[in-house]
Amino acid sequence: LFPQKEMEQNRILTFARLKKFLYRRQIIPEIYYFYLSKLYRMRFYKFVIVSMCLFISACTQAQQQREIKSSEFMKNLKKGKNIEIANKIILDDVDFTSSENLQMLSSNQLQNVVEGNIFFTNCIFMGKVTAVGEYKSVAVQTKFNNNLVFQDCDFRGDVVFDNAVIMGSANFSKAKFRKDASFNNIMVWAKDSYFSEVEAEGTMNMIYATFNGNLYMRDAVFQQAVSFQGMIVQGMFAASGMKCSKMAEFDMLTVGQRANFNYSSFAQQPTFNQARFHDDADFVGDTLNNMNEVFEKTYIYGKLQIDDTVYPSSGNVEQILQQKGESIK
Repeated sequence: LFPQKEMEQNRILTFARLKKFLYRRQIIPEIYYFYLSKLYRMRFYKFVIVSMCLFISACTQAQQQREIKSSEFMKNLKKGKNIEIANKIILDDVDFTSSENLQMLSSNQLQNVVEGNIFFTNCIFMGKVTAVGEYKSVAVQTKFNNNLVFQDCDFRGDVVFDNAVIMGSANFSKAKFRKDASFNNIMVWAKDSYFSEVEAEGTMNMIYATFNGNLYMRDAVFQQAVSFQGMIVQGMFAASGMKCSKMAEFDMLTVGQRANFNYSSFAQQPTFNQARFHDDADFVGDTLNNMNEVFEKTYIYGKLQIDDTVYPSSGNVEQILQQKGESIK
């Protein structure tokens, strides 16, 4: 019997000689690896399987850490604290009328007051997000005393902020609305409000909404019907690059400062009937036809620019369009 050390040396020597023999005979190296490295391949496969299991487990834990329920932040909101949430998936409905700070507006109307700032960034809302509710058969609306921010968020359910009062900024920039979104009769008091680059896959309405400052809605995309009927923007309305795949209503729109609709795209003819522009209004590069139907009983008190033509006089737009404008070329 050989000592154990000598047996190991002989095994290594035999292994090396066989390897040299196979290469000298120009036998395919893969055959050598198949027969002589089976043990190591099996170890490698085990390593890969274990690594994949660990990776899947880590991904599952990371996903679970991203998922939260609305109760986790609503309890802080009820205490008047600010909430700042980023990169989370909210699994259930979010109801801002549940903060339990109710005030009587009338015999059939209650108002829930939210004191804290609300900041959501890059979050996914799987359920409904609403600021409208009911308490003992009495309708409840919501007043936000500070900022309301849903930047770069993905709403998978309906969004309802009807009759909401927002004392701070309203920021929904780059938000995606997968279903219907309703902002009817909201009142925003901030200097600037942002709905730029929003994408609405369902209907979106801002009927009789009031913005007491500027409203930025550049490059917004509306795949279904959208209505801004009766909306009031006390400041500037920046809506350049807007894309509307269905009907877009701007009837009775009121804009206090400059309105910019340059390079907007309308698949169907939009309507600005009875709208009021108290400053300049720009429609350069837009898909507008039959102007009399677009601007029926519409008044402008600044300069109207349509493509390369500027109409300097103010008054009834239908009458202005019958005049000869000034070319800017």
